[in-house]
Amino acid sequence: MSNETYLIAAYFVVVVICLGISVAAYLWLRGPMQGVADSLRRGNWEKIIRRGFPISMVLFVASACLSVSYYGCEVKKYSDIVNDRSYITAKNAEQISKSLDAVIWSVALWSVILAVALRASRRT
Repeated sequence: MSNETYLIAAYFVVVVICLGISVAAYLWLRGPMQGVADSLRRGNWEKIIRRGFPISMVLFVASACLSVSYYGCEVKKYSDIVNDRSYITAKNAEQISKSLDAVIWSVALWSVILAVALRASRRT
């Protein structure tokens, strides 16, 4: 496999892995989120949670994965990047790491949203 083919294949494989991570996190948290959404009184909160959670989970992870720059701060040239497989592997690991960070941030954000929704629901 040529280095350029390796770069392209590795990039798309990592993107698929990252999207798989987001779908797995969504499927794992879908039940508890549904339980919380069902406990809320009928209204806009339930609709926001049911529609927003899966979309935001995938978008957070996809944006984190795609935010990794192969050129980096050192301003590497394309030919240097293609010829250095260890650099490509390190960038792939960075993409996966940022995707896992995005899952954590998404769960944290949804925890705050659910706390606000539950608090507002209990007041009415």
